[in-house]
Amino acid sequence: MTGSFSYKAEVIDRVIFSRWQSPPTKEDVAAIMAQMEEASKKLGTKLIYVASVSSKSKVPDANDRTVLNNFLLEIRKTCVEQAWLIYEGTDLQHNLQRVIISGVLILTRTFDNFLSVAKSGDSIVKDVGAVLKKDATPIFQLARERGLLV
Repeated sequence: MTGSFSYKAEVIDRVIFSRWQSPPTKEDVAAIMAQMEEASKKLGTKLIYVASVSSKSKVPDANDRTVLNNFLLEIRKTCVEQAWLIYEGTDLQHNLQRVIISGVLILTRTFDNFLSVAKSGDSIVKDVGAVLKKDATPIFQLARERGLLV
């Protein structure tokens, strides 16, 4: 995906990877939604979504979180079977963000295995492979080569 977006995204197999440098704008969400819906329709199946957030990204504010929540609700209804959020970083702030996001999923009763939070792509390769019913290692390697994962 090119343009003035704060992310890049690409479908590999039936996994859509997106790499976010900053929280999404409404325009980002509209653009990636269109890309996801088109890919899902073309493949004739729901996608698996793997989003990675750069450790340098700012923490989403209240408006950003609303945009993200609406995005998750919409993709869940339309074109995504399961999703993972890779929130990169190893310091305390990043660990707390992962815990907070997981806690919000539990509190809002959206913790039903649709969205999981991870620290790295390596930690979810087997889980994504289980959904795909095949080894996802080559898919994740290609995503790394294309700059969609670190």
